[in-house]
Amino acid sequence: MIRYRCKIVAFLLLLALPAATGLARESSPGGRAFLKSLLVPGWGQYDLGRKNAALTFVGTELLLVGGMLTMNAYGASTRDDYEALATLYAGVIGDHGHDFYVDVGNWMSVDEYNERRLQGREYDALYTAPEDRWRWDTDEHRAEMEKLRIKSDRAINGVMFLVGGVVLNHLTSAVHAGRLAARQKQGASALSLQGWSMDVRPVQRFKGFRVDFSHAF
Repeated sequence: MIRYRCKIVAFLLLLALPAATGLARESSPGGRAFLKSLLVPGWGQYDLGRKNAALTFVGTELLLVGGMLTMNAYGASTRDDYEALATLYAGVIGDHGHDFYVDVGNWMSVDEYNERRLQGREYDALYTAPEDRWRWDTDEHRAEMEKLRIKSDRAINGVMFLVGGVVLNHLTSAVHAGRLAARQKQGASALSLQGWSMDVRPVQRFKGFRVDFSHAF
């Protein structure tokens, strides 16, 4: 499951790469910093000497990825627990998909479930295979299994929110690094003007002015 989420992160980042690559091809400091931080949050900031900002983005990335791993592991572990309950107390056998366990957690037996589907003429939703049968021994065990399933679903769905956070962290770091490089470039341009002097003198011979530029090193 976590591999699937990582593929989503990689796909979303690839969508932003063409624009970033175009900036980098212009050989602009902003473009290079943008691309570096898009790939690895904080990389562009580190190259620009902003180590505190780099640590912030790196730390955020580690927290988000750590949260993804933790929630994914919890969701998978809880899923194993509710599947074990269904096997032990409802007689579920074999491997089944998520929707099957939703029905197992909501109905005491496959016969009750199928009866309601027949009343609604939902023939395609019927469970007819021998391995799709279940019957709970008590409603308490059914409710316990359903609670665990909901916890598992919430944890696994929460991973998707963290995936969005990872993508946002990459993009935010990239934009921040690009703007930071642009500001530093502007600052360097302003500094390069310091030390220059301009001298304007009238030239009687041509009835005009002479402008001299000089720079002190």
